[in-house]
Amino acid sequence: MEQRVALPASSRPAASEAAAARIFRRPNWLPLTLIVGDAAIVALSVIVGYWYRYHLDQIPQVTREPLAFTPYLGAIPVVVLIYWFALAFNGQYRSWRGRTLVDMLFAMYSGIALAAMLILAGMSLYRGFQYGRLTAVYTVILSAVLMTGERYLLRQYETRLRRRGIGTERVLMVGTGTGSQLLIQRMNMFPQYGFHVVGVLADGLENGSTFAGAAVVGGLSQLPDLVGRLRVDQVFIALPDSPRDQVLHLVKTCDDLQVEFKLVPDLLEVMSTRAAVDAIDGLPLIGIRRNRLKGGAAVLKRAIDLAVSIPLLVLLSPVMLVLAGLIKLTSPGGPILFRQPRVGLHGRRFLVFKFRSMIPDAEAKTGPVVARPDDDRCTPIGRVLRRTSLDELPQLFNIVRGDMSLVGPRPMPIFLVERFTEEIPRYLERHQVRPGLTGWAQVNDLRGGEAFENRAIYDIYYTENWSLALDLKILLLTAARVLFQRHAY
Repeated sequence: MEQRVALPASSRPAASEAAAARIFRRPNWLPLTLIVGDAAIVALSVIVGYWYRYHLDQIPQVTREPLAFTPYLGAIPVVVLIYWFALAFNGQYRSWRGRTLVDMLFAMYSGIALAAMLILAGMSLYRGFQYGRLTAVYTVILSAVLMTGERYLLRQYETRLRRRGIGTERVLMVGTGTGSQLLIQRMNMFPQYGFHVVGVLADGLENGSTFAGAAVVGGLSQLPDLVGRLRVDQVFIALPDSPRDQVLHLVKTCDDLQVEFKLVPDLLEVMSTRAAVDAIDGLPLIGIRRNRLKGGAAVLKRAIDLAVSIPLLVLLSPVMLVLAGLIKLTSPGGPILFRQPRVGLHGRRFLVFKFRSMIPDAEAKTGPVVARPDDDRCTPIGRVLRRTSLDELPQLFNIVRGDMSLVGPRPMPIFLVERFTEEIPRYLERHQVRPGLTGWAQVNDLRGGEAFENRAIYDIYYTENWSLALDLKILLLTAARVLFQRHAY
């Protein structure tokens, strides 16, 4: 007998949402909104920039009277076109699906910088009117501020719609590899990416069971039937160990059904190979990927660590004193600081400092174990410290001492390093850089007791792809996670 699969209630938009669904399911609604909104912001920025320069700015005027306003009004269409070109060049008017707000803002600032250079170049070449450079500077600054707010509000609105199932892509996951597990977790954790997993196909699991929080809805042979029945928009195929013919058959099936598909690699296999591909005049060359944080780059990163951590220690010292007092008052039987040996750069061991968040001698009976959600060993003030990450503040001393960096893989206890060195390929490569107060895995909400294989993937990615821009991105995301963290414990 044919097995029917019930659709989740959350996937059916309510009648009151029907109108919104018709509009916001269209893939081009957000780019069109941005195009119109950016044009309005640029026009407003030109007008306000002129008004501020010649009516509020206290900088002495180069000319005795303000420049004429009419040429600025006439320049607005040209400035709008320049912004559209520069922002489109940086991918601002493509779908946001699967992209973080921070990625979008970084690309937007690059586009605005390009627009500013083009505007200044045009002002130098145009001889019909002498535009004020300060007016252009004010225009660029104001447009950057307003576009940041515009994109933040649109992302919040888009996330709200997608939490209600409006505008999401319905995904069917085929296979149960490591890559599919991590991908399902990410899509469920971040609805703003615009994907909703409607089910998993796997031959080795029973229908009605779950995998990574998603329902198992059938075997691989049921793909053609379930694509239509579940109204699937995309199929993600994660079968790295399957025969090539089987994968090709699934690809052909998706092609015949005219449904989009993606092949998901096994992330542990990707992590266990160090191959890097380059080319000379089109001829491929295969080499070995190396740690990028060496030599001058390492010296620069250390200088930034000191330049940031020392002022932070001074500024946050009153807060740290208050927290120390609260810990002593609420849990007088133990020390203020928790000290534990961790493994750092090149395997060197050091003592990490944290504000104590658990009862005294919390590991006396159990030995060293990883903290769990709602861990009964936490003190009341400790729960607050852990959820807000304030327990990590004393690690600024570790940074000043050179044990740690602002950004890098989180330092792990010795017993976990010894365990995972044998279990996880290339695990020791995360020790090629200083451990960090925050890291790429943490800002992707992999922390605490999350799967250590997944965290190692992100840590090794960081060592091989380090840049100052990546560090800045991680710091900005960390600030956002501290304010909006839902997975810390």
